[in-house]
Amino acid sequence: MGCLSVRQASPDCALFCMFAFSGELDVTSVGTFADTVVRSLEQGGRHFCLDLSGLTWCDNGSLFTLLGIRNAANHAGGSLSCTAVSTPVREALYRTGLNELLPVVPG
Repeated sequence: MGCLSVRQASPDCALFCMFAFSGELDVTSVGTFADTVVRSLEQGGRHFCLDLSGLTWCDNGSLFTLLGIRNAANHAGGSLSCTAVSTPVREALYRTGLNELLPVVPG
């Protein structure tokens, strides 16, 4: 089980927030991941772009958590997209079929 690092990649998170994640996204780190985005949502952030290029591992459960966060952002009138998706994350998206539900933009 690995460590997850989070960096706010946008200077101001008033409406649009960009976060860069690196390390492993799994059962031990998904809480940090979710807390980061949910805290920004609670503070008024509505549109989230997640740079996932630094993730070296992603388990299936973490992707479903990400889907839940996307649904929360949509419910609040916002959006969530992923950019610069690493190979392990891309493989997990296709393995679970979530590539159809989680928008990935080139980055």
